[in-house]
Amino acid sequence: MAPVLRPRKTFDIILPAGGAPLPEPGRTVPLSPFDAYWVTLPPVRRVFLYRSPPSLLPFTDIVSALRSSLERVLPAFHPFAGVLTYSPDTHALSIVLPEGEEGACSVAFVEAETDLDFDRLVEEYDEDALRQLAPDIRRDELPAPVMAAQVTEFVGGGGGVAVGVAVHHSVADGRGLWRFLEMWSATAAGLKEGRVWAGPDPLHDRRLVRFDGDDDLARLFLQQLAPDFPRVAPKQEAAPERKRLLKRQTFTFSASAVQRLKQRLAADANTGTTPSTFAVMAAHGWVSIARAKGFTDDTPVFAAFLADLRAHMSPLVPGAYVGNCLAFCTASLRGSELAGPDGPAMALLAIQEAVAEVKRDPLGDRSRWCTKFAAIPPGRAVILAGSPWFPAYGVDFGFGKPARVELASMNHDGEMVLVAGREPGSVQATVAIAADKMLAFRGMFELERDRVCGGGASV
Repeated sequence: MAPVLRPRKTFDIILPAGGAPLPEPGRTVPLSPFDAYWVTLPPVRRVFLYRSPPSLLPFTDIVSALRSSLERVLPAFHPFAGVLTYSPDTHALSIVLPEGEEGACSVAFVEAETDLDFDRLVEEYDEDALRQLAPDIRRDELPAPVMAAQVTEFVGGGGGVAVGVAVHHSVADGRGLWRFLEMWSATAAGLKEGRVWAGPDPLHDRRLVRFDGDDDLARLFLQQLAPDFPRVAPKQEAAPERKRLLKRQTFTFSASAVQRLKQRLAADANTGTTPSTFAVMAAHGWVSIARAKGFTDDTPVFAAFLADLRAHMSPLVPGAYVGNCLAFCTASLRGSELAGPDGPAMALLAIQEAVAEVKRDPLGDRSRWCTKFAAIPPGRAVILAGSPWFPAYGVDFGFGKPARVELASMNHDGEMVLVAGREPGSVQATVAIAADKMLAFRGMFELERDRVCGGGASV
């Protein structure tokens, strides 16, 4: 019989009622166009795998620490305890935190056990297993919960612990989500010593990202993405039969490998300055995926990615802002250009120019964000997500760094997700591509002595 997950208990981590009022914006959080853009996307589901060292606390103590620390940080992230809601009267999205007779605000917290092989899961990607280790809060129709958490004990040989988190993208972008995970894990790790989070308070007030015409833009996004509200169909979710034809692998680039890549691409592109880690990893992934898929014609191949606008809005948006503040960016080159000897240098310059353009005019083509992606011919997009600065392996709940951090699923043929690697300066890149193209891709993407994990499993 295949290993399965067995839930033990489900708790509600309740947002305290009464007493001091919640920070602005209180119990109703009207969402911005940046948030509305993600309403049809399945929630982000992250899984953190932790080994069981000899000194590890009993699992009951781990569950208690995770629950207590989540309860402590939830007031600072109170929208996470709310419900994503659509108002037909105002045609607007908001997160509502009910009170009184309407019910308490809470986050579902699941305790579970599994017979899955922990060591195999660390070394090999297994979508079915990862999906079991992260809660599923997706709904076909609003209202929908914003967040849930799960902690799972591996009861087979060797043990291990998984912490899974699901958060709806409409409440936070990547920067906001990782801020929450850092605060939760730091609070859990500091419970015994009485240490508290020393970072700035998170900000959720969408007035921080207001601009002329934002209400109209939010309505436009909702009309384009989910014309049948309150029903929300997942955005471009891959059909099951297509997903079975994909394969996924996770690569870790050492700090020295990243530096060599920067030096090589900077010299080839004659940039005169050292390019950013994101730019070189994005260019390297774009070229490797395009070449592996055999794009040698003169038809454009697109790179699609997101740019953080906090430092480029007017007025500037504080770094502690948790809500979405992202622009959709694209760059394109002909397949023959990416396949040629100058392909990596051209890709780097195209990525840098797309970033520079959004810095010059952050909201310049905002009304085209949805249609721009829809207009890309099927199969000709390389999707670049995440950031090499997201501190995936810094999420330490008090029992060490994760052995592995992964998304529960990836659905697109030609998708790459970046996070910071386990060692300082390293980068983890997880790639999904058609199964028959993975071997060619791996040969192009790997650099000397780079580590690869999650090699064999199809998704």
